[in-house]
Parts: sequence; structure tokens; C-alpha cells
Amino acid sequence: MKRLLTIIAIVIIFLISSSFVVINIWIGHDVKQNIKLAQLKYGGSAEDALITFLEDKNNSFNDRTHKAVWTLGQIRSEKALPILKKYYYDDPKGKTCKGNHNSMLCQYELHKAISAIENGRLFSFARLNK
Repeated sequence: MKRLLTIIAIVIIFLISSSFVVINIWIGHDVKQNIKLAQLKYGGSAEDALITFLEDKNNSFNDRTHKAVWTLGQIRSEKALPILKKYYYDDPKGKTCKGNHNSMLCQYELHKAISAIENGRLFSFARLNK
């Protein structure tokens, strides 16, 4: 019985560890794709291209939120911080944008991005900010 519990514990630890690795790889892939998209469209460094993507009103609010804001938070772009704050209305739960993501930037995502830049996080893709 003790051996069975040990095996179960090892399997659970392995599954949890594997999940963290897979999620980290997946997020890293999405970050790279968003940077590539922005750089193809606007050129320049990762953060410059993403900032331009965010500021370009021709891009949908959804794309500006989920491609630019999210990615800028992931790469912890200090340069983008004042721009993100310009769009943020002190709504950490995103109540003002609930159901309005087609007409405004997501306040919850802005909050998370600002927080990631100011406070850091366990997994960071700052290395991709070139």
C-alpha cells in the first residue's frame, strides 16, 4: 500500500510539472507569434511593433487586447507601461468592459499586463523583448 501511494504521488508530481512545462511552451509560442505578426505589420523591435499595434485604431479592440496588451505584459515591456496606463480605467475585474470587448480594450487584461510589468511574475518572456 505504501509503495502504491508513493507511485501515485510521483505520477501526480510528474503530471503537475509536465503541465507547467507545456503551458510555458504554449504561452511562449503565442508570444512569439504575436510579436512576429506585429513586426511583419509595423517593423521595429518587439515592443515597438506591439505598441504600434496597440495604438493603431484600425486593429480591432479584441486584437489590440489579446495580441498587443497581453503580449506586452508577457514580455514585461517597461516602455509600454505609460501607454497601457493611458487606456486603463482602474477596473481590475473588467466590469466596465464585460460584454463590450468589441468596443473597448479589456480592462482586466490591461490590469494583468500592468501588474506583470510592475510586479513581475513567475514565468516571464522578457527575453523575447528584443
